[in-house]
Amino acid sequence: MKKLLVLSALCATAVVMTGCGVIPMKGVSMAPITLDHIASDPIVDNAVRPIKRGEAKSMGVILFNTGDASIGTAMKNGGITKVHHVDYSVKNILFLYNETITIVYGE
Repeated sequence: MKKLLVLSALCATAVVMTGCGVIPMKGVSMAPITLDHIASDPIVDNAVRPIKRGEAKSMGVILFNTGDASIGTAMKNGGITKVHHVDYSVKNILFLYNETITIVYGE
């Protein structure tokens, strides 16, 4: 009975930790990561000048997530209609706190 209880607790923990939609990158204890958007994406146009910048942010603490880190929201926040490039800044601390910032550059 004790083994079944321990196994159930481990399975529940595994489901909770992998079910969080806000964990884009995984690190051992703390993982601040900056990523570039794929240059072959049709939304990216390198002929556009990167004179404006827009940001969108989402964050999560354990199972409570909030925010919108989409490219569309970052474009709206920066007043951008044409995208030059997109960067992502991802922070993960012990799977307890997660933060994703989408940074869009363009006109």
